[in-house]
Amino acid sequence: MEVLIRLFGDICRFKKGPENVPSSTSLFTLLLISNVIIESFLGLTVYSMGQSLLLASLSIISLLVYTWFWLMMFKMNNRFLQTAIAFTGVSLFTNIICFLPIAFLWKMGIISNDSFGLLNLLLVVWILSIYAHIFRNSLGISFFLGFALAVTYFITFNTLTIKILGV
Repeated sequence: MEVLIRLFGDICRFKKGPENVPSSTSLFTLLLISNVIIESFLGLTVYSMGQSLLLASLSIISLLVYTWFWLMMFKMNNRFLQTAIAFTGVSLFTNIICFLPIAFLWKMGIISNDSFGLLNLLLVVWILSIYAHIFRNSLGISFFLGFALAVTYFITFNTLTIKILGV
């Protein structure tokens, strides 16, 4: 477990990439379930339980479909499992290490709405950079193009969220 935490931390610090992730369907399944639980819990700070669960599922499914699409376009579909594990692991890591504590502090009134928004903005830029790093390594493209793919995913996911949840 400690090895995986270090691995995902290293990916978040741009020291390792998806090629360093073990290719394991059981690990992937565990990360998927954990992600749904943590993202649903985080969603409860703003949404109802049903909306939160829907948003968590949509987040993971849309990222995996988007990743699969680009890997297929670049004819690198054999890298899907490792890339998907990297994305789900990084998502879980950043949610637990960053978003969960910030959400608790915000709900407790320790962090103001302005600070909460600024912290979230900084974290989103960092996460988009991590996603760009993963895309760069998985697809063999430049960081800039990887960042463009990450931003496109982010816009697509937010558009889906608005259409489905009406928020």
